[in-house]
Amino acid sequence: MNSKIYKAPFLGTTLPLLCLGLALMTTGCFEKKGAREETETTTTEKASSRDQKEPSAITPEPAPVANAKVDVDIYLEVSNGMKGFMPPPAADKEPTTFQNRLTKLISEVQDGVHVDDKRFYLAKQDNAGKPVLDSVSYNTLKLTIVSGIKDNVLGTPLPDMLKAALTNSTKRGALSVVISDFIHGPDPNNPGQFLSLDADIRSSLKQAEHENLVVAVLAEASPFYGNYYPAVKKPAVKQTLSGQEIPFYIWIVGKQADVQTFTNKVLRNLPAQQAYFGFSYASVPYSAVLKATAFKPMGVVYCTSRTAETCTTVNLAPENKEPVEFTIGLDLSNLPATMQSADYLKQNLKLAITGGKASLGTILVANEDTKSAPGVSQFTHFVRVKVPQLTASTGSITLNLPQAVPTWISQWSTGNDNNPASAPRKTYQFNKIIDGVQALYRDKSEFVFSATMKFNKETN
Repeated sequence: MNSKIYKAPFLGTTLPLLCLGLALMTTGCFEKKGAREETETTTTEKASSRDQKEPSAITPEPAPVANAKVDVDIYLEVSNGMKGFMPPPAADKEPTTFQNRLTKLISEVQDGVHVDDKRFYLAKQDNAGKPVLDSVSYNTLKLTIVSGIKDNVLGTPLPDMLKAALTNSTKRGALSVVISDFIHGPDPNNPGQFLSLDADIRSSLKQAEHENLVVAVLAEASPFYGNYYPAVKKPAVKQTLSGQEIPFYIWIVGKQADVQTFTNKVLRNLPAQQAYFGFSYASVPYSAVLKATAFKPMGVVYCTSRTAETCTTVNLAPENKEPVEFTIGLDLSNLPATMQSADYLKQNLKLAITGGKASLGTILVANEDTKSAPGVSQFTHFVRVKVPQLTASTGSITLNLPQAVPTWISQWSTGNDNNPASAPRKTYQFNKIIDGVQALYRDKSEFVFSATMKFNKETN
């Protein structure tokens, strides 16, 4: 475009001067701004600390939402030790818990709307003892689950199977979903692998650490029929079971958003035993809840900004006979299901304060009343905070959810799995297996999430 100034001959002046005159005839001045600048402009004015208006508090960035669709690789271990989960069908026999869970899972993977591309594998080992991932059709996998394993197949050492599956899936950026009893059967020529199980698991999954992938572990127990091969071979190398419950596990390894899509949308009805490793959220939505009748504060406490839709800074004035209590609302809907339970949060949620003393009170999950109540319907959880004393004019109160290993891990672990009838629902050295997974994330975030409420000491 030509940048020369056009001179109007009949006015004897330039066009910009005409524009300037018109602008001066209007009241005030207008500065052209981008749409973002115009909508974010705020004004402040001086006032007492109680009446002072501040720019609206910034709502914390939402956590990454789960992806709409995911690519999935399913790996089913088909060793001799897995046969008892998949007994041959008969008209008078109910399918096992394992068969029910797996047929529903692979059906959802095959036909569900939340899976884009999918591949199915039978995981075993070859004559040389090397892991083999046999790519099969959906129908072949389904037939294996409902009709049983026909061949004589030796089990692959657990670390080798995990490494082969993860390496195969990360090439395509797919989720790696491994189904196995996770009974470690080391190379007969290398029994020392029992002693290095945690380190070997960590090494087998190092790609997850290097590529910032997370691990979800789901556990369930199923009636088992047939030969059971324990890790501890004394006094019996194998036992014949007729319905005793043996644990099986579903491990999901991949990007955090993809894993959450798989657990929430594909698996859906998750077993009670869940563990999540490497999960973290840069922020979760939160705010002080000061006006809702159901969460009425005690003592002198109010939002520092009167115009903020989200209150993340408060003024406090605790006194000896009247400590301050108030509620913080949080939206934890993006967290894994077990981390959202009130019991889990009561056991694991921590409070840290600078500039005072404080403690946690009740922790409540939203109910039907709060979900429809104005001003609090956006929150899934409510945490009561008690502040009896401040030691500084300003400070902060932070809610932290640390990374934690759930208690069921140790409960499902044993040092001797030779007699499952006397110790059901236990897997040999499962705690060491999980130690290996934990080691992947030692240098990652210490907390699943943190939410910090700033405060000013009220002096008026």
